Amino acid sequence: MCWVAKHKEKRLQSELKRLTRSERTHRLCTRAGMLEIFLKEPTVLTDEDVMEPLTFIFQSEAVQKKLNLLIESRRETQEADEGENP
Repeated sequence: MCWVAKHKEKRLQSELKRLTRSERTHRLCTRAGMLEIFLKEPTVLTDEDVMEPLTFIFQSEAVQKKLNLLIESRRETQEADEGENP
């Protein structure tokens, strides 16, 4: 019976990995689509061409402050939600 429990645990871990991978893939595709909205001709640009303005933008102190505020706000919301739904 021990091997049955181990097999079930392994199967559940595999399913969790698959779901996590699926969520990540969805997030990456969604955000890449958001980025392409701002690129005039995304098919012409190389990865390096796209990385250059992103690096410039995200080095800005104002952008870093805004990101930190967004992260802090989301964490507070998550903590509040976890407090309501233990």
